[in-house]
Amino acid sequence: MLQKRQVDSILDILKRDSKRVLKMRVPAFPNPYFCSFLLRDVKWFNTWASSGSTYRRRSDHTRNVYCDIRVGSYRYDQVTEGGLFDNDDERDSYNHVTVPIDDTDYSGLRHALWRLSESKFREACSDYSDRRASGLSTIDSNKKYQSFTKGKAVRSIKYGRPERIDEDRWVRFCKRISKFISKLKQVSGNFVEFDASQSTSMFVSTEGSVVVQHQKVFSLVIHMRKLTKEGSQVEQELVLNCGTLKDLPDIKQLKKRIMEKYYQLLDLIAAKKLHSFSGPILLCPQPAGLLFHEAIGHRLEGSRLLSSGEGQTFKGHIGKRVIKSDLTVRDNPQLKTFRGKRCIGAYDYDDEGVEAQDALLIERGVLKGFLTTRAAISKTGHSSNGHARNRKYQRPISRMGVTIIESDSELTFDDLREKLLEEIHAQNKPFGMIVYESNGGETETASYDFQAFAGQISYATIVYPDGKEEPVKGVDFVGTPLQALGNIIAVGRESEIDNSYCGAESGFVPVTTISPAILLSNLELQAKDEELYTPNILPKPRT
Repeated sequence: MLQKRQVDSILDILKRDSKRVLKMRVPAFPNPYFCSFLLRDVKWFNTWASSGSTYRRRSDHTRNVYCDIRVGSYRYDQVTEGGLFDNDDERDSYNHVTVPIDDTDYSGLRHALWRLSESKFREACSDYSDRRASGLSTIDSNKKYQSFTKGKAVRSIKYGRPERIDEDRWVRFCKRISKFISKLKQVSGNFVEFDASQSTSMFVSTEGSVVVQHQKVFSLVIHMRKLTKEGSQVEQELVLNCGTLKDLPDIKQLKKRIMEKYYQLLDLIAAKKLHSFSGPILLCPQPAGLLFHEAIGHRLEGSRLLSSGEGQTFKGHIGKRVIKSDLTVRDNPQLKTFRGKRCIGAYDYDDEGVEAQDALLIERGVLKGFLTTRAAISKTGHSSNGHARNRKYQRPISRMGVTIIESDSELTFDDLREKLLEEIHAQNKPFGMIVYESNGGETETASYDFQAFAGQISYATIVYPDGKEEPVKGVDFVGTPLQALGNIIAVGRESEIDNSYCGAESGFVPVTTISPAILLSNLELQAKDEELYTPNILPKPRT
């Protein structure tokens, strides 16, 4: 994270060079009407250990700049398809995104900005011509919308202090924990990884906006696995993404959580393997949040309403019920903490310089709005709610930040479990399921493919009509968004926070989901995509 002197010096250069961009002229091509620079200074440390030995120790300091040059006018410029495809790393501008980290002489930075802006302007002019030319043969459905809404000048400069990273300590920490795991019986492989990223971002635009903000993400990943005699890799993973080192557990707390994962690993080694299932399922808060993220979150990103290749599941549904249950879904990046834990998806201003807003998406089951950027999704009255985000060189598109699922329910987890048993009896099913943990998901929103989503289950049990639970393995949950959302029949009262990362067209960004547990009358499970490995010839060596 940069000091005040460095921030002030770089801001002066960014402001001067953004104004300089507007002077570029090429005969017969449109002039630039807007320019912004988003510079990110990132300091990073990573260490990785397995079986008590360090495999990697690496630190880095980088700077990159996203440059947005728009030609034509606010009414009509070169950006098409909501900007979803403005992320080609084969373009010339990609070669100029990385800039110098030298704070003793900024001539290199000015040279890098000149090269980047020259390249981005040429690409913008070419894209503008392509858009005009394509209108001769195909209808541009977005022509009725304003390409870029004017923004008011904002000024928000914050100076931050980085947290001190004792690199030697974290190397020893990962070695110690990986050694501890390697001594556990039945564990044939493991790794422990610590990652620290602390960044300063500086945004300036020719509209007069100046924004400086900071972000910290500290991650600890503990992975253990067992290769069974049948050739299956049974795995358990503990992933902790935090906004401060204080949110990470100490050795004693971590060992306790590792042992919980270890006992789950032992359960799964001996667990029954399912190949498919369809019936009542209770999702604990973390997998429930994943379902909402994948099934509905990406489909409420307004940028997708501007792309002809998107399925646009909820287009035209404003004011209509889209969830059977009276759930409320909002995204509020201004929520910095939840029950004492930092939300890593929080921020003050988005990557277009717009202040983050509490966006109400669904109110008591009724669709109220979308996550938006400065690209208009309506003919009149459009206003960005500050959800434009990107990772590095990609155009910012509407993305989730801190997604919150709310309910008036007073049901405890035990109440939900009882309702699950009732649903098993009502449907005359041999069993239902409880999904306790998941470790990632994906969704398909393009119109040419199935409108579906999937979640990877890491620990689940089947629940028999008499209430007996039994661990199960081999399946992940899948579904179509409207059907899954329509199958929610009960919601818990206690919400939990899940800090994670989300990947989309504008790159991987940190996100936070806060969700209660939910009970679905039906959700489908399918067999995991699994590759079988030849069992080890020799036993694991003793250490």
